[in-house]
Amino acid sequence: MRIKDPDSDQEEPINLLNLIDTLFFLLMFFLIATRFKEEEREVGIQLPQLASSQPLSALPQQIIINIREDGTTVVGSKTYTPAELMDLLSQSANSGNRDVLIRADERSLHRYFANVAGLCRKAGIGEVKIGYLLEEPTPVPVQ
Repeated sequence: MRIKDPDSDQEEPINLLNLIDTLFFLLMFFLIATRFKEEEREVGIQLPQLASSQPLSALPQQIIINIREDGTTVVGSKTYTPAELMDLLSQSANSGNRDVLIRADERSLHRYFANVAGLCRKAGIGEVKIGYLLEEPTPVPVQ
């Protein structure tokens, strides 16, 4: 059995002063910051109102192409032929607007969507978004 010498085998206690100082500094910082935030809210000022406001820069317009069940393409309540749609997409791509959303009727054939997506690719639009509704599928009972 080992006999401990109290003069040479003492463990040094953990110095918590630095930790306590840091915690007090953080506590003071948050108390002061919270006080300033309350003072800013309590200042009774009336902000000016605008008659009309517009953003400083125009947001890019998104072209929404709707494909009906019979394959006709509609953009902005106007029916387009494939040639007219190609012209519209080319003008849009040349003006820097490359944001296209295709919404196809679920009963339409896939080839109608593929034709419109191909026109977008030819016009220089690299990415096309697909519109859909997010619904839970209903299970079909097995008989």
